[in-house]
Amino acid sequence: MAAVSDRLPAFPWDKLEPYKATAAAHADGIVDLSVGTPVDPVPELIQRALTGAADSPGYPTVWGTPALRDAITGWLRGRLGASAAGHRNVLPVVGSKELVAWLPTQLGLGAGDKVAYPRLAYPTYEVGARLCGAEAVVYDDPTELDPAGVKLLWLNSPSNPTGKVLPKEELIRIVAWAREHGVLLFSDECYLELGWEAEPVSVLHDEVCGGSYEGIVAVHSLSKRSNLAGYRAAFIAGDADVLGELLEIRKHGGMMTAAPVQAAVVAALGD
Repeated sequence: MAAVSDRLPAFPWDKLEPYKATAAAHADGIVDLSVGTPVDPVPELIQRALTGAADSPGYPTVWGTPALRDAITGWLRGRLGASAAGHRNVLPVVGSKELVAWLPTQLGLGAGDKVAYPRLAYPTYEVGARLCGAEAVVYDDPTELDPAGVKLLWLNSPSNPTGKVLPKEELIRIVAWAREHGVLLFSDECYLELGWEAEPVSVLHDEVCGGSYEGIVAVHSLSKRSNLAGYRAAFIAGDADVLGELLEIRKHGGMMTAAPVQAAVVAALGD
């Protein structure tokens, strides 16, 4: 039996090792941009929330505490302009990379299905497709794809690694195209609060999705915006039917965000 790892590309940071050695030999040293990891301290209020919940002997729930769901939905409405967001529209995940890598598998995709993502993109989109045996397809403009067989479309704005921000009008056009062709759209918005020269907009914004989350889900992480990469704290939001199905699958798989981390996220989103 062939190993599952045979389907996967070389791990990016392993692939960079020889280049790192070459750069380190430079007289002025190395500027290591290989892993975008936060270096600033975790804010004290978040640390206090984490330690305050340290006595958590029971199992956490996959859907998270009501307080966590309140914090996420409040943030979605106040920060993203997603005025219709409720508890059924949110689901905490154990870091966004876990979600990206295993999403196609959890959606039941496999041979004959296509997963589309930007040509220059986070490598885990491709990994997720390969893990389940689906076909990975790259695009420059998603609306120019042949929609036949495309079961999952990834957007990424602001983009990692290019920094490109999709304007509201572009998002409206892509959401309409995906809905017209029955393509499930997942928007990786992990860098949404880090806009520099532009103001990033979520696919969940009322003016983008028309107040309906049908066929669309946004992915958010606290790794960069709150310096919480070490906590593995993220969540998805959008189509209640899609999230409900994922919730059932993830309950069986034991994909639970640790209780102290849930408390930390409540503090981070409420700040």
